[in-house]
Amino acid sequence: MRPAIFDPFGERLDLRPGQEGACAPAARRRPVRTRRIVGIVLFWALAAGLITARGAFFDPSTAFGPDAPARVAASEAALVR
Repeated sequence: MRPAIFDPFGERLDLRPGQEGACAPAARRRPVRTRRIVGIVLFWALAAGLITARGAFFDPSTAFGPDAPARVAASEAALVR
């Protein structure tokens, strides 16, 4: 009987030749691809949530100081005259 061999992350390596060893790389690729897709979806969902929250709670009076709306209104009134 051979001693058990483990990879650096503690997973037991199956070194038996045959069909099981041949399909192991294909089986490992699928979860990595799935995790990547899930990560991309989560990233864009978070980005969309932040942009939506920024748009929903944006207060223009705080963008350029508390008196910005009054200054903009005064400059627009001066242009109209």
